[in-house]
Amino acid sequence: MALMRYSPTDIKSNPEFELLDVLHYDGVLNFARKYIRKNTRSMIFFYIFLICTLVLLVGAMIYGMVNHNRAFLGILKQYFYGLLISFSIIIPVHEIVHGMVYVLLGAKKILFGAEIKQFAFYAVADEFVTGRAGFYMLAISPFIVISLLNLAGFIFVRGVASYTYLSMLFFHTTMCIGDFALMSYYDINKEKEIYTFDDVKSRISYFYCRKK
Repeated sequence: MALMRYSPTDIKSNPEFELLDVLHYDGVLNFARKYIRKNTRSMIFFYIFLICTLVLLVGAMIYGMVNHNRAFLGILKQYFYGLLISFSIIIPVHEIVHGMVYVLLGAKKILFGAEIKQFAFYAVADEFVTGRAGFYMLAISPFIVISLLNLAGFIFVRGVASYTYLSMLFFHTTMCIGDFALMSYYDINKEKEIYTFDDVKSRISYFYCRKK
């Protein structure tokens, strides 16, 4: 059976659907804070992975100092480079991956923006309706792609420069907390058939669900 593609008008005008939540762009930080505290599978996975990357970060430093006689300050410098790259180059790459997934899902009008006061960056597809599966794909893709690239860099790049990739893995993971918070929202509402879309002009994301 072919997948039915809804438009925002289809959702709003259909009595089978009801408004579940609205997310104003300038309130994204408060929204994320609410759901990162939930004991959902998304947040459990996020924190376990984050702890593992931190252990790897510290363990790789100790291993390099003990077994390869690498200088503490030399490794620390590479970790600092990873921090700088993560909060400069990696941020736009992260959003570009979101945008590419939107294209794969069929979106036409993709826009990028930021809420600087909240240090929040986003890629949205104006008036493009996404279901649960599409939303999870959108949310998790940058985490998977960039994490795999950084792990490959750490494994295959020789010398002290490999630590930069490990640092980027850790710091990029911390930046993914907003994506995991949104998946946590879906986990909390796992019994509901949720559809979401953005009204860029109004700077609002809408979440509708089908009435039972």
